[in-house]
Order: sequence, then structure tokens, then C-alpha cells
Amino acid sequence: MYEPTLLQEDVAARVWWHLARATCRIANRLTPEVEELGITPPQFGVLRTLDEAGEAGLPLGRLSERLLVSCGNITGIVGRLERAGYLERQRSERDRRVVRARLTPAGRRLYRQALPRLREALAAALSGLCPRRQAALAELVRELDRSLWEPGEADATPPEPIRGWDDGNGSEEEAHE
Repeated sequence: MYEPTLLQEDVAARVWWHLARATCRIANRLTPEVEELGITPPQFGVLRTLDEAGEAGLPLGRLSERLLVSCGNITGIVGRLERAGYLERQRSERDRRVVRARLTPAGRRLYRQALPRLREALAAALSGLCPRRQAALAELVRELDRSLWEPGEADATPPEPIRGWDDGNGSEEEAHE
């Protein structure tokens, strides 16, 4: 007797499965591009997020929320980038519990140097879809992302489109480390 599999009978399971697989495949193509610059993908994520934050940088708590990682995880990544000279940390004068991270000129240069390579790798990874379908997919995934936000999340308001190669940026208010 035939029994349908989870992926055959459940649209939500197919969406989850194919999004996860596509994400892994794209990450596998982008990782070597980032690592050739001497940084890891999580470190690139920090550089991207801080570049978008501008000169003021971000509190570590807000940075971890935007990247969907724990404060403990972000502290280690930020520490390695600080030792490499790509960012600096500074305690807030108003609230000593708050530590902000901001890019150094070297960190901003590294991020901007990486962008053309990453854009090229992304274009190659997505070349199986025409530009119109890429745009439609981007909107569908953005809509899905927004539908999954939890109340109080840093990105609980729709972000403005940003420079760079993705579109999540969120609010600028301070958060504790």
C-alpha cells in the first residue's frame, strides 16, 4: 500500500525542506569567498551589520538580535574582529552596561572589498532563476521572515532596503550587552 511521505503530503514541510537546502547550498558557495579574505561567515555578518549601522555602530545586544545569535556568541566573534583591527568596542558613557561595537576604517575597507566577490558568487548561485523570479522569491522570503518575527524582536518593524547583499537591518535603539 502506498503511503505518501511528509514532503509529498505537506506543503509547509516542502517549503521548510527546500528553503533549508537552498540556504545550505548558497552558504557553501559563499563561504570560500569570505574565508579567502581571512574571516568567517559569522564575522562577515558582523561586519555587514555594523557597516549598515553607520559610524555610531551598535550595542552588542542589538547586534546579537539582528544576527539571531546569543550575546555570548557575539562577544567571541566581536573579540576576534577587534583583535584583528576590524572593529572597536566602547562602553557607553550614559549606561556603563552598554557596549557598542563600530567598524574601524580597516573593517569598513574589508567589508567593501568583499561585496563585489559576494555579489558575483550570489549571482552565480541564483543564476538558475531569471531576475524576475529572483525578485519574486526575495519578496516571498522577506514576507515569510516578517511573519516569523516575535514581538519585541530588534527587527519587529519592517527594515528599509539596505546597501549590501541582503535586506535585514532593524531599529537603532540601544540594548544591553
